Amino acid sequence: MTVLIPRTLAEYILLGPTGDRRQLQDSPILGDVWIAYASEAGPQELLITPYKTNTAGLVANWIDDEVDHDRLMHNASDREPRKIAYLQGVIAARLYFDEVLRVIVPTTNWWSSARIQSDMAVYLQAASGSQRINAVLDTVQEMAEHWSDPKTTKKSAGMLTALDRYAALAGIILWAAQTTTIGPDAKPAELAAAIKAGKGDIARLLTDLFSEILSRQEQNDANQRKQWKGSLVYQVSLNRRADMAVARSVPSVKADAARLLFTVNCAEIAWAVIDSGIQGDHICFKDATGKESRVVASFDFSNFRKIVNLDNLRIFNENEDPEIQQGKLKQLLPDGHKLPEGQKLKQAGAKLISNLVQLSRDARAQRPIHWELVEPFIEIKVDTRPSVSDHGTHVAGIIGARAPQKRAKAIAEDDRIDGMCPDIQLYDFRVLSQNSDEKDTEFAIIAALQYIRHLNERHDHISIHGANLSLSIKHDVRNYACGRTPICEECEHLVESGVVVVAAAGNYGFQSFTTTDGAFESYAAFSITDPGNADGVITVGSTHRSLPHTYGVSFFSSRGPTGDGRLKPDLVAPGERIHGPFRDGWGDLDGTSMAAPHVSGAAAMLMARYPEFIKQPRKVKKILCETATDLGRERSFQGSGLLDVLRAFQSI
Repeated sequence: MTVLIPRTLAEYILLGPTGDRRQLQDSPILGDVWIAYASEAGPQELLITPYKTNTAGLVANWIDDEVDHDRLMHNASDREPRKIAYLQGVIAARLYFDEVLRVIVPTTNWWSSARIQSDMAVYLQAASGSQRINAVLDTVQEMAEHWSDPKTTKKSAGMLTALDRYAALAGIILWAAQTTTIGPDAKPAELAAAIKAGKGDIARLLTDLFSEILSRQEQNDANQRKQWKGSLVYQVSLNRRADMAVARSVPSVKADAARLLFTVNCAEIAWAVIDSGIQGDHICFKDATGKESRVVASFDFSNFRKIVNLDNLRIFNENEDPEIQQGKLKQLLPDGHKLPEGQKLKQAGAKLISNLVQLSRDARAQRPIHWELVEPFIEIKVDTRPSVSDHGTHVAGIIGARAPQKRAKAIAEDDRIDGMCPDIQLYDFRVLSQNSDEKDTEFAIIAALQYIRHLNERHDHISIHGANLSLSIKHDVRNYACGRTPICEECEHLVESGVVVVAAAGNYGFQSFTTTDGAFESYAAFSITDPGNADGVITVGSTHRSLPHTYGVSFFSSRGPTGDGRLKPDLVAPGERIHGPFRDGWGDLDGTSMAAPHVSGAAAMLMARYPEFIKQPRKVKKILCETATDLGRERSFQGSGLLDVLRAFQSI
C-alpha cells in the first residue's frame, strides 16, 4: 500500500525548515514535481525542457525508447501509456517516479557536472558509499522527527549536499511506494518512526538505483546507443493545469466614446480567444447583416497531446485490428469535428490514420510538427457547443459582442449591448473541455500559441493580431524564475512575432492562510499568476464595473509586483459583475478574466484606427499603460491605472 509523503516533509528535506529556508532547489527535478510524486501515487504529467541546442524531437524519441527499454527490464509493460509528445522547445510525458530517476535525470547537465559526479563517486564506493548513505539518512531522520514534532529540540543536522538531499528524498519516495509497514494516512509521528525503521530498505533502494544507472550508462556507451553528445535534458516540471480567472462596463474605459469620435472599424482585425470555447452561432457574434458568424474558425486543442503522441505509431500499425483503430480514431476527434465534404468517419478514416502515422514518423525523424496534418483533428464547426462552461463565450462577448439589431421580445433590453469591438473577427481556441485532462492544459495552451504563430507565418500578412488568455496558472517560486515558465516563454515568443498578448492577472488577491495560531484571511501581494508574469504580456487586474474611482481595485484581483520585482499588473479594467453572452442567453461573471478582454478590445481598436501599430505589440502596450487613469491606489494593486481608450487615442 502506497504511503503518501506530506508536502511539508518533502519541502523540509528539499529546502530546509520553514523558518530557515535558505536552501535552493538544485536538482533538475523542480519542486512541484517532487511534491506531486511524494503526495500522489502513480505517474505524473510532466513538461521536459531540452538542454540548450538539443531539439525537442531528439529528446522525445530518446525518452520514448529508453522508457520502453526500462519497462521491459523491470517487467512493467502493463504500466499506463507514457503519452510522449513534443512541441518546439518542450516535451510532454506521463512518467512514473522511478522512470524519471533512471531515464531522465542521468541525461541532465546537473547529473554530469563535476560536483555531482564527485559526490556520486563516494556513493558508488563499496565501503564509503554505504557509510555516506547511512549518514545522510541519519540526518534526514532527524529532520523527519523535528518535522513530526516541532516542539522537540532540533539537533544540529549534518551538512547535506545537493546530491544528498536529492538521494534522501528520492529514496523515501521510492520506499513509500512499496512499504506495507504503515497505512497511507499515517500521522506525522508514525511516519517519522516508519522512516527510521525503514532506513535499511531506503539505503538498499538507493544503492540499487545508483548502480543500475551507472551500469546502464556504461552499456549505452559501449553499444553507442546515444545519438547525442553532452547533456540531453535541462529540467523537469509539472504540466500544470489552468484555471479560468473568473453592467455595462464599456463606458468605464471610454471605448464607446472613442468609437464615436474616431470612427473605429475593427472588421479587419482578428483576435484569438484561448479559453473554454466560444458559442459561435450566438446572435451577438453575427456580422452586420445578421447572417454570418464573425467567429472565423474554431479549434479544439484539448486532445492535442493524443494527436501528436509517439504511441500512435504503435496504435495505428498495419497489424492492428481495423475496428480497434476506428475506435481509437473516434476518441481523437473532438465534438463538432469537420470531415471532408460528404464523407463520414469510416470513409475519411484511412486518410486521418495516415496523418497520425505521418505525424509520428515526423516525430521519429525529429521534424517540426506538420500542422496541416494536425488541422483535421483540431478544427471544429464554429457552432459547436463548448462543453465546459460559458466562460469563453462571455470573454469573447466582452471583446466583440454586437447588440442585436432587430427588436425581439425574447431579447431583454439589458442584453442589447455592444462589446469593445462589435465588428471584430474572432478565432476560437479551446484548451479546456470535458475530454481534456485537467493536468494537461499547459501543454495544450502552448500548442495553441505555437499554432497562432504558424497561421501568421504561412501568409505574407498577419492573420491574428492579438490573443486573450483569461486563464490563470499559479507560479511556484521553487521552480522557474518568475516569468520564465514554459507558458510565459511561449507568450514572449508570440509577442516577439508581432502579436499582442493580453492575460488576466489572476484572482488570488485575497486568500485564506493557516498557521499554528489558526486560520485567517488577508490580501496577498506577489500573487500574479502565469502567463501574466511574462514581461511582454499586458497583464490586467480588475476594478468595479462602473465606479472604479470609488471602489478601486477588486478585492480578489491578484497583486504585484512579480516575484522578481517587476511592476504588475500593467493596468486594470472592469471585472465585477460584467454582463455578457452565455452559451444560452446572457449573464454576469466576475474576475480578472472579465477585465482582460476589455484591454484586448482596446488594443484591437488602437490597431484598427492606426494600422502602423499592427505587429508592434510593445508599442501598443506602452500607449495603453501611459494613458491609463490613475485611481490613486498603490501601484502594485492598480499598475499604471484604469484603461482609458479615449485618452489612448487622443495621445497619438
